[in-house]
Amino acid sequence: MKKDLTEIIIVLDESGSMNGCKNDTIGGFNNFVESQKKLPGTAKLTLVKFNTEYDVVLNGIDIQNVQPLTDATYGPGGMTALLDATGRAIDEVGKRLASTSEDERPERVMAIIITDGEENSSREYTGVQIKEKVENQKKQFNWEFIFMGANIDAWSVGSSLGSSINVNFNVKDMSRSMKAASVNTAYHRSGANLSAKAYVDNFAMSDADLDKELEKLSKNDDKDNPKT
Repeated sequence: MKKDLTEIIIVLDESGSMNGCKNDTIGGFNNFVESQKKLPGTAKLTLVKFNTEYDVVLNGIDIQNVQPLTDATYGPGGMTALLDATGRAIDEVGKRLASTSEDERPERVMAIIITDGEENSSREYTGVQIKEKVENQKKQFNWEFIFMGANIDAWSVGSSLGSSINVNFNVKDMSRSMKAASVNTAYHRSGANLSAKAYVDNFAMSDADLDKELEKLSKNDDKDNPKT
């Protein structure tokens, strides 16, 4: 594996109900990317957007080369094919990594699934299949998954899909929630051995404290004293 290389996977809801937080979602995603660019080590980003359909927008792009989302590239509409998008993301990345030489494969993988509603339009994958895939990637390849859900029981839905880090968030607080996701990704990239509770607790931090944490992590201050 390539030391200090992390693959970040974001599965992002683009269904019609996200229209009310469109600007915050665009801003939150862009701030996430910019904060990740400042961290030690290297990272690649895979982005899968979904509504009734799903779109693999980025597949393992160097984080430094990722362009911001805009009104032209993020336009909510349609329904919620959550399972298809999650399955496609896992399969696309898994296939690519399987064909990548061992010394170029990422040391760590962090997958973040973000939705503001229930699954209602997938046709290719079932919940049982997704749970099997998630649990397999966690067990066999040490992937980490964060499920962020608004207007649903995120713990119940995320757990049913195999995720052990499940967070309810408010769409009106999307920017801060994405910043918390960035802090958690930063810790994962640093090799910190966080518990599921510690990951979840980070989502309760204030905006100012999240900024301070990202600043510390960008300077590598906490690498030798990680949270647990």
